[in-house]
Amino acid sequence: MSAPDDKSLPPLPGEAVRALDAFREERPSAHLESRIQLALQAASSGKTPARPQPPERPARLAWLEHRVTRKVMGLALVTSVILLAVRADDWIGDSEVLSETMPLRHVSFQLSHGSPGWLELPWTHGVHSGEQATVHLEAPEELNLHLHAEALSSARLVGCDAGRCIHQFTADTGADATPLRVRIDKPGRYEFRVSHASDARQVREHFVVEAKH
Repeated sequence: MSAPDDKSLPPLPGEAVRALDAFREERPSAHLESRIQLALQAASSGKTPARPQPPERPARLAWLEHRVTRKVMGLALVTSVILLAVRADDWIGDSEVLSETMPLRHVSFQLSHGSPGWLELPWTHGVHSGEQATVHLEAPEELNLHLHAEALSSARLVGCDAGRCIHQFTADTGADATPLRVRIDKPGRYEFRVSHASDARQVREHFVVEAKH
């Protein structure tokens, strides 16, 4: 094409000029430059260029991701512990009740001349500091229970199963404690379980009574 022909060409639109200028200013990325360099070397040696591996993530980026992951896991663990503590608080309630089980105690009872007698169980009522306690007394079904308190309207028979009965009532403790008495008609071995609880303490007791002539 002659010079006059070149001068006769219409000028490029402004948008096209700006696009060409931007294209001239473009710079390839480091990865693209590496690929071009390898391609040129392979072309000069007549070998097929190997596809380069993408650059590894910076060590700082990997460290930050590790820190973020640990913080998220720690937050999840703390949240679960808080939820567990709230649920445990719902189970326990506002006040903490001290619960304990007394060691097994053996009691000897002497029947006088073969006649029936009343045995008073030595239950540990003093731990309640004079507060009233709710008592559950488990005794052999054939034994008569005497609470030695005519005004004890709360006494009731909860139920009997396999030859044993459970009685429930509210009893005084301390100096005015309600005696727990059972009538024994004949010699033998008898077991009693007493559970008594006040607002701040719960106690379980187990008695084995040996009744003899």
